Amino acid sequence: MNMKINKNLTIMGLLTIVTLSLVGCGKAGNEYDQDNFLPNGTEDNPYRIVKEPVTINIFAPHSSGNPAYADLTMFKHLSEVTGLNFSFNTPDTSAYVNQRAAIWEVGSRVPDLFLFNNAVSEQVQFMENKYNAYVPFNDDNYSYRVSGHTINVGNLIKNYMPNYKEGLENNFGIDLAKEDAVAIATLSDGKMYSALSVKDVPRDLTYKMFINQQWIDNLNNFYGLGLPNADEIKTIEQYLSVLRAFKQYDANDNGDPNDEIPLSSKALEFLRNFILASYGYVSQGAEITEDGSAFVYVPYQEAYRKYLQTLNTLWKEEILHNSTFSITTDNQLATYGNKNRLGSFVSAAAYLTVGYANEKDYVTFGPLTSSYYTGTPLHLGFGSFIPDGAVITQSSIYPREVARLLDIMYSDLGAQLISYGVEGQDWTWDDDSKTSWTFNVPSSWSGNQEQYRATITPNVGSASALYWSNSFVGKMNDEIITSLNRMSEIYVPYLKNPEPYEIKMNSKEYAEITRIKAALDPQLKYLEASYVRGDDGADPFNEASWESFKSKLSGYGADILINNYNNALLLYKESKS
Repeated sequence: MNMKINKNLTIMGLLTIVTLSLVGCGKAGNEYDQDNFLPNGTEDNPYRIVKEPVTINIFAPHSSGNPAYADLTMFKHLSEVTGLNFSFNTPDTSAYVNQRAAIWEVGSRVPDLFLFNNAVSEQVQFMENKYNAYVPFNDDNYSYRVSGHTINVGNLIKNYMPNYKEGLENNFGIDLAKEDAVAIATLSDGKMYSALSVKDVPRDLTYKMFINQQWIDNLNNFYGLGLPNADEIKTIEQYLSVLRAFKQYDANDNGDPNDEIPLSSKALEFLRNFILASYGYVSQGAEITEDGSAFVYVPYQEAYRKYLQTLNTLWKEEILHNSTFSITTDNQLATYGNKNRLGSFVSAAAYLTVGYANEKDYVTFGPLTSSYYTGTPLHLGFGSFIPDGAVITQSSIYPREVARLLDIMYSDLGAQLISYGVEGQDWTWDDDSKTSWTFNVPSSWSGNQEQYRATITPNVGSASALYWSNSFVGKMNDEIITSLNRMSEIYVPYLKNPEPYEIKMNSKEYAEITRIKAALDPQLKYLEASYVRGDDGADPFNEASWESFKSKLSGYGADILINNYNNALLLYKESKS
């Protein structure tokens, strides 16, 4: 169950309108020709879904500035091989939640397929209240009525989704000890209402923390400091010693010992997670303990106080950049990185922050422990399986056709299309052994590689990939991307999802958590900044000030919030016993 509350719960207050519109399962006026459907394709084309074209209506988020879905290579190719046509409703990501809620208010506009970003809270709400909004993927007895006829569809996964079925059965080849795809996809009634978003590409499983190895070399070679290399930094104390050296000396060797910025980030984005992890937690909200026995509210913990103390110290020593809280975009951070002024930072890839000229100087490092926390290192993980990929509505007369379409997206063809496009056109294998491939960005293209990829797939800036597979993506012949994947692998054994997707909440709990977090999270953000900077007497080293910090969060409902998480955990444990 996806318990990323700020992403999944914002629509809860808008869902009561659903009862007014979900009164039937077929689109009025449409005739369905059962004989037009090809459950196994044709002898020449296993991807063919229909004999004669039909149109599938898709609702999906769209990133401003990216090409329209109808113009993307992926959908053009899918239409060609399947025989399906597509119509799109793709609101901008900023308006997606509100426009999605409005869709249900006008029942005739409900699409066949909601692609990407399907809030688990919505799925739970519909399931608990018997709205019959979505077609379950694993219901052996599923049928629907259209044009006065009942059509037995049965279990979509078993009958029409062999690639997805195999993936569920073998956990998509991803370590069984970490996450269970079937458990994550299944709601409390035993049904799967959304196909999973699946990813196992190391660089996309978490954020990356970078440090300038060249600066370390400079300080060791010029000043004989004996600083640990990046791969030798194992504790927060060692890391702080390196940052202090960056501050004290001319680390970038440009003749100015005062222009180095040892540490910066976008308003503490993910930097907080990195520092927190060295004290035993990876998030600043509700987090399950390492033994799985309970959820705790991390800002109540002494570990969070240690985190605040560390950043407060770095702020006072002018090691943490004084513009940290005003930097909100990658481009703002890059203005310093491109001038070779950054010692350490968080980024999706170093070149995005420091440019191609400086990229080679930076390497990933961590996770760290500390004198306070000496257990197994921890690092925030985004999860390999998220139950939000795609839902088929019961307003559709084409559930079997859509199921087959989705299944293609979990095949080799689909994984290739949604990542880098059509073989032989957008990318080519480098040799017959298929150990690597090259992305064919036209020489005439004036933008960067990702901007070109946005003309191929929606998987740029606005949406997930249903299957972002390392077995394909990991073979890309690109020196920087290959290096980034390799450097990202250091985190994989230590990834922790603070809110495991397997654990189910009910709709009442989701609604209450949404209400609480709407006020609690902004207050926490304000207090965090105050205690890092020491504003107005806020002091994480002072006992009375620390107690005041916790008391203020309690006043915004933090205790009620964590009770809801632990109630959900209790029910989950009972269901497993």
